[in-house]
Amino acid sequence: MTSHSRKYRRRLHALPAALALFIFAALWLYSHTTSADVLLSAKSIDEWNKDCRHCSIEPHYDVIQGEIVRLESRMGRALLSRSFVSEGARPQLSWQWSLDQFDEETSAALMRVTVDFSSAESDQIYRLHYVWNPAERTTHREMIDENEYIWVVSGAKHTARRWYSVERDLKQDLGRLAEDVPEDISVTRIEAGIGEPDGRKVRSGGYISELTVNYLPEPLSLEPVATSD
Repeated sequence: MTSHSRKYRRRLHALPAALALFIFAALWLYSHTTSADVLLSAKSIDEWNKDCRHCSIEPHYDVIQGEIVRLESRMGRALLSRSFVSEGARPQLSWQWSLDQFDEETSAALMRVTVDFSSAESDQIYRLHYVWNPAERTTHREMIDENEYIWVVSGAKHTARRWYSVERDLKQDLGRLAEDVPEDISVTRIEAGIGEPDGRKVRSGGYISELTVNYLPEPLSLEPVATSD
């Protein structure tokens, strides 16, 4: 009868955990190598609803970025919106944006991407505004109304006429802001453009490159593996 050392038996017991970690790493790599779905681009502006008051929204070409979307508000708002149906459990939204020269004393959301969430089970609706506000530090977060939040993703250290990349795990961000988020919460609508979340008028101009979505794998629940001597 073959007997095995304690070290050998521990290695055998560790195999399930190692396999789970390998699967998780493979899923993560797959999610980052598959192509993302383009939601907004210069070619797809007409597929979005426009709320344009004293503003302009038009395709534009940049020698470095290529085809982009130009937005300008003359004391109004320039917003694009569309409904959204998620094809995965953890949507991740990505985009690049750039602002025209602005007054350094300005305290306003000069550009934003807004995500609406809803839960059929609890009949709850949430709104999360990702904003560029030069008067706030990046990562500043606050609740502005019931189930409505602002998250500054471009702030005081971000300068005009430069491009910045933003990448957000939408459900994870909402979970950091709201308590007791329903398990069936899903993204239902997306807005992008210029306009304060509370409806105030804004004078601003800038550009958004492609706004894309891909899907992250659900985190695995790794149970500790007991070892026996």
